[in-house]
Amino acid sequence: MNLHRVTAPFISITALSLLSFSCVTQRAYRDVSEEKRLVQLELQDLNSFVGELESENELLRGELGIYTASGPIESSYTADIDQRLEELSQLADGIAGSDITLLIVEGGYGLRLDDAILFDSGSATLKPEGAELLTRMVDEISPGIYQRIWVRGHTDSDLVTKPETLARFPGGNLELSSVRAVSVAAKLIENGIPRDRLVVAGFGANEPVAKNDTAENKRKNRRVEIFVLETISGSAGK
Repeated sequence: MNLHRVTAPFISITALSLLSFSCVTQRAYRDVSEEKRLVQLELQDLNSFVGELESENELLRGELGIYTASGPIESSYTADIDQRLEELSQLADGIAGSDITLLIVEGGYGLRLDDAILFDSGSATLKPEGAELLTRMVDEISPGIYQRIWVRGHTDSDLVTKPETLARFPGGNLELSSVRAVSVAAKLIENGIPRDRLVVAGFGANEPVAKNDTAENKRKNRRVEIFVLETISGSAGK
């Protein structure tokens, strides 16, 4: 009889313990399931973010190529690229004293224009023939796919000393190169290049392509460069 009285409460306590354990297990399962769902959502967000980073990285590699480009195109590039660039080079035909160098950078191409095509000495106002050349260039660039267009102004190392030039450009070569780049960019915008696709920079004498030791080398350094950065995937258009 005493054994019966002891066993009954023990069975009841055991049942309550099992019930309590079951509730805890269900809560734990729900918590784990919710945590798993949140982790999956975070993973999706991360995968999307990684995709964006890879796309941006592709763009940055192309822009890095702009800074490292120093020579003309090489014969190892494909015939279709050569043909396109040849068409661009023909834009300078008939312009006296023109000098345009074609460059290949990762993800696009560049056009290096002698400043004499575009500007008079010490001026940032486009010459009529320079404005016409840029208009024709836009006609060639616009139909293509591009992500961004860089316009970069450069000068030689000779200091700006003429009083009338210093009055217009008190910042010297750096300001002159910047204002010239803006003038070129403004003409591109006027002819249909979207403003938000343009990046404009002036480097003064800080990025020479030749030593500033002869008149010919200094002429090479006085230039404006237009880099057209295309997209590999073709997802971004004009």
